[in-house]
Amino acid sequence: MGSMLLLSVRTPYHEICPFQSLQSNPKFTINFTSSINFTSPNCLKPRWASSVSQIQPPKISATTTPWRRRATTKNQRNLPSSDQIDVVLHKSNIHGYCQVGRTREAARELEVLEESGAVPDVKTYTVLIRSYCKDRNLDEALRLLDRMKVDPNVVSYNTVLQGLCDSRKLDSAQEVLDQMKVAPDVVTYNTLLKRLCNFKMLDKALGVFDRMKVAPDVVTYGTLMKGLCDSGKLDKALEMLDQMKVAPDTVTYTTLLEGLCDSGKTEQGCELLAAMKDKGLKPDIVTYISLVTGLAKEGNLDEAINLLEGFKYLGITPTMITFRSIISGLCKTKQADRAIDFLDYMVWKGWKPDEKCYGILIRGIASEGLAKEAQELLKELDARELVKKTWAKNFARKCQGC
Repeated sequence: MGSMLLLSVRTPYHEICPFQSLQSNPKFTINFTSSINFTSPNCLKPRWASSVSQIQPPKISATTTPWRRRATTKNQRNLPSSDQIDVVLHKSNIHGYCQVGRTREAARELEVLEESGAVPDVKTYTVLIRSYCKDRNLDEALRLLDRMKVDPNVVSYNTVLQGLCDSRKLDSAQEVLDQMKVAPDVVTYNTLLKRLCNFKMLDKALGVFDRMKVAPDVVTYGTLMKGLCDSGKLDKALEMLDQMKVAPDTVTYTTLLEGLCDSGKTEQGCELLAAMKDKGLKPDIVTYISLVTGLAKEGNLDEAINLLEGFKYLGITPTMITFRSIISGLCKTKQADRAIDFLDYMVWKGWKPDEKCYGILIRGIASEGLAKEAQELLKELDARELVKKTWAKNFARKCQGC
């Protein structure tokens, strides 16, 4: 005996089984005031369903379609054809499969769609290309890009470019950029520039920058400045700041300030901070933390601590890296007693030191010839469960020669 399915008066027949296409010659009848009587035990279901049986759409007449009153022709009813339903459903399946990482099934859906004579849109192709790139199947991504039945757009190319850059295939990414059939946008260039700078390929990055066919944005300049700072070319980075054709933002200045502080040029970093404020830009937490860390590394500990004290007025919460930098700076200058006081200050303010902070302090105490005191401090930390026992044992083993 067939199963029963309640159906709303306004529910179109093609919404009954949304995952598969419906064909003619139905094996059930519709009574819109009550239910559907199926002669087949199972409704049509997607591929992953436990049971699949093809059902056919009902013959809909004027008397059974109250929401399309007295409509007698297909154009009057404005109902989609079976081919149109197939295209929509297959495209939906492709997107769904790609979202859950089932690229192979999505590729099969695309194959069925293409064999039916339908032409998928560029978005559908791009979704599958992105899924190939996530799977690191870049060969298939490139093949699909080449055989698309519609012209790829800049998003399609950017997707492939991102996948190649993530896999460190920068030469192939450069080839894709040179062979693009559409004009690249700034995202295209920024994607490639970021990876080139990350992999210390600064000369190639500057070459790509010089050949840009679109105006660079603030992200473009920031990416190159970071690459220059990481390569120790601070003068060129500062020159680029003066040559920018767009207004620099907080991230731009912070990138340069961080580079100056890491290179021991904190004084110049303070000047840059003042220039940043003069332009009406508000420094963020990264800006101040970079400055505090730089001051501590250079031994300007009083200035670093004073600046750290001012964080509460700026609404900034310091990171543990900031505390470690100050403790490390105090220990390197043979001021372990001040480092202990600073640690007490941290606890008093409600900041919980991590194991790395304790490790820096214990090494600093031992380096001043107070090995016994360092061991006692380690035991006390272990007894008070401020550090893990495994960490304490490993640290004590490493510091036996201190």
